[in-house]
Amino acid sequence: MEEDTGKLMHATIDKQNVSLIDFNRSGVPLVEIVTEPDFRTEKDVTQYLHMLQQIVRYLGVSNADMEKGNMRLEPNISLQEEGQKDLPKYKVEVKNINSFKFVEKAIVYEINRQEKLLLEVKHLYKKLVLG
Repeated sequence: MEEDTGKLMHATIDKQNVSLIDFNRSGVPLVEIVTEPDFRTEKDVTQYLHMLQQIVRYLGVSNADMEKGNMRLEPNISLQEEGQKDLPKYKVEVKNINSFKFVEKAIVYEINRQEKLLLEVKHLYKKLVLG
């Protein structure tokens, strides 16, 4: 359990971009659900999150309305090489996503970013070791 700190909102007022803080939710209890690293695709994740939202609503724990900030998504992404049994020693957490569509996009983006970075590291390693 943890507590909500508030909501950051971005708006344009009198032709100026401003950031506003809504403290009305401050102190509201939050439940964090952590799973095993069992997902292989962004579709697996969103399917799980849809089911989780349904369960939370059915149990009456929350209305899990993402537009109102009642449910936020924070996936952790790390890539496991083929044949590798253990998880890598890193993970990237994407914070405070408030829609299934955006969590899917964030996961795809992060997978592509990590794939590119890991390929660059492998290439550099080969270059340094093999000359």
